[in-house]
Amino acid sequence: MTFNGIIERKLRLIEDKLSEIESWEIDSFEKLKNSSLLQNALERALQVSIEIMIDVSERILALHNIQPKETAVQNLEELARIGMIKNADNYRDMIKFRNFIVHRYEKIDTPSSTG
Repeated sequence: MTFNGIIERKLRLIEDKLSEIESWEIDSFEKLKNSSLLQNALERALQVSIEIMIDVSERILALHNIQPKETAVQNLEELARIGMIKNADNYRDMIKFRNFIVHRYEKIDTPSSTG
């Protein structure tokens, strides 16, 4: 299967987000823990990347004439079933993280570096 232009553009957006995160030079847990700006930026960049991944999964299913499932996790499990990805386990955790930051408005607790 060849990807269409929309999917390729979306995958490039994920690459751009990851490059952006790398450019922030978060070289220690302490640096992240002590900067609410970095924490908020990282949460948003990861959220957007995960949402793009969810959109790409739906588009790939559509290219295979497969109806999207009820949840993003089910879509990724379907991609695993048809051999487009190895398994959905890591993606499941990403989607849980995305759902947490989108639907929970409280501050995300960053664990202490000693505990």
